[in-house]
Amino acid sequence: MNNSLLETLLDVLNKAQIKPIDGVKLKGWRITLGQSQRINLGVKNDSAGSVYTPPSYSGRESGEVFLIWEDGKCSRSRVQNTVGGEKHWSEQLLLWRLTAYEDHHKINIPSPEKMPEVQIANRDIFNMLTTDTSYIFGQQQRIISDRPTKALTNASLVASWVRNLIYTSTGIAADYPESRYAVSWSFDSQISQGFAERRFPTAEEWGGLWEESVYMYNLLQTRSQPITKDTVVILAPQVVGQMLDQFILPNFQGENILENQSKFKAEDFHKEELFFNEGLSLIIDPLQPERWTSYILTAEGIPAVRTVVVNNGHLLTPYLNTKDAKRWQAHPTAIPMGSGGITINHNQSSSWLEKIKEIQDGVLVLSVLGLHTQNPVTGSYSLAAPSCLRIENGILTGRTDIRISDNIWNVMKSKDTAYAFSQTDNHPYIITTTRPENL
Repeated sequence: MNNSLLETLLDVLNKAQIKPIDGVKLKGWRITLGQSQRINLGVKNDSAGSVYTPPSYSGRESGEVFLIWEDGKCSRSRVQNTVGGEKHWSEQLLLWRLTAYEDHHKINIPSPEKMPEVQIANRDIFNMLTTDTSYIFGQQQRIISDRPTKALTNASLVASWVRNLIYTSTGIAADYPESRYAVSWSFDSQISQGFAERRFPTAEEWGGLWEESVYMYNLLQTRSQPITKDTVVILAPQVVGQMLDQFILPNFQGENILENQSKFKAEDFHKEELFFNEGLSLIIDPLQPERWTSYILTAEGIPAVRTVVVNNGHLLTPYLNTKDAKRWQAHPTAIPMGSGGITINHNQSSSWLEKIKEIQDGVLVLSVLGLHTQNPVTGSYSLAAPSCLRIENGILTGRTDIRISDNIWNVMKSKDTAYAFSQTDNHPYIITTTRPENL
């Protein structure tokens, strides 16, 4: 791919800093572009390549421009390659100026900083996209051929290679690649599992994830005993991820805190209030090699940096983009790329394979319904959990259906909440004191 869109934008924006647009010159600008190649495959109702999931390949160049004008107004717009020529871009500049808005916080374009060294591009994915696609098609066929006989199976497979370009009027000139590979599948919409990183899964990772999902699916076909008043509730890693999306991400966003739309106040962080259990820490670490949520620069051009938002129960910082950081009078932090960008640590965590052996009367919640309707600030939830597995004397025995009601803040404060990790999941199993109800 060439630099045609970048070169065009650089020329257009540099000229706008000299020649006024509707009477106003351009003061500063940021260009964020991606030149991408992507392949999508799917499985729909046990079939590959149907009209619902046809194989597709796309290559595109697109991105965003952010402009600051001399009168302080800002413009933001999506851009893509076009054959419109000089007239098109003159019209675009005028349109961007006419739709400029006031930014009361006077956001600035960041200056260049040292870029971190973090591996986010795997050449195997590039070679697969450009040379031999047999790997991804082979994995699609394995899902179809190895699925449980009675399970209605759906799946999605995506591989991408992106060349990132971030240029600013302040001197940032970044040009680097990134790769991604994601495969997910579900059986009867009851069991869902998958892999998403910046590399292909190893044979051991694939085998472990697949065998676990088939094992769980087979267990769900057998009805187990109802829960009792002493049953312990364990949230599976995928449910923990959904909880992070609903409760943690919005409440730790700098803008929400500054606008009083969060559980927390700014002074809670300045005082480093003890809000969670003293052994609990929450970390945003985009510097881990080949992780899905790792990155080198944010779209604003801020270098990736490891950020601890909660340390041993104490609030340290929200996550801050450039605008929120200026209001907070701090440097921008790491930005989590979804719930996968938040790491939960506990200084007394254990292995899930060992922890489950200790549970005499438990229920493992594999999925919940209606989480998106729960209030993210109060943290309270009441959810139907129709796909759960009973644990009796340390062994998964079969399916049961329950309702769980609790408060996420109380769960994460409690000294009785335990955390257990497996090798195949990004998030822990959370063992709670929640008292479930039979459905």
